[in-house]
Amino acid sequence: MYTNAAHHEIPSSATMNPIRWWVTCALGRGPLLRRADRVYAWGLVIGFAAMLAAVVPATAVGEIGYTARAKTIASEAATRHPVEAIATGDSTADPTQVESGSTSFLAHVRWTAADGAHDDYTKLEQPVKAGEPVRVWLDDAGKPTTPPLTDANARVDAMGTAVIVWLGLASLIGVGVAMLHMAVNRARDRKWELGLRALGYDVGGPATHRP
Repeated sequence: MYTNAAHHEIPSSATMNPIRWWVTCALGRGPLLRRADRVYAWGLVIGFAAMLAAVVPATAVGEIGYTARAKTIASEAATRHPVEAIATGDSTADPTQVESGSTSFLAHVRWTAADGAHDDYTKLEQPVKAGEPVRVWLDDAGKPTTPPLTDANARVDAMGTAVIVWLGLASLIGVGVAMLHMAVNRARDRKWELGLRALGYDVGGPATHRP
């Protein structure tokens, strides 16, 4: 009896090649294989397939976000227009951006519009010297504002949203697989206990002391 059992060891994912372990558990016929082993093996496949399938809803959410963001960007762009201005002095570092770690600059600029000359402070991405030409974006009220975002910004935001959604779904699937693993281990322990009791063993001790 012991000789036959030696040829049908319980598969272990820690000591066996993962593919061989899955084939043994899911498709094997060994007498020591439990139903719990098969359930867990197929549960892993279903979990992996679910993670791949989660790409579809995550992408759909990203597309919805892209459409909404693109409309917002288009609306903002319609209310902004560029003008050519001249820096009246050297730019200085923007003090409001020091703590955030980003680099931007403030410059006093002057430009001419249909209703006359204007001057104001504006934010720039690069430093400028007095007298240098500067492109300034104005809103409908004629006040300096930030440049409008582009379609590329909308796509980057959409990709970020899709990744976050997928990670959330993948985490839920991972939790489900982990719970299945715990349930399988409990079921396997109960089978061991019943089997050992039937053979007359005392199973009151820790599971690690079982033969």
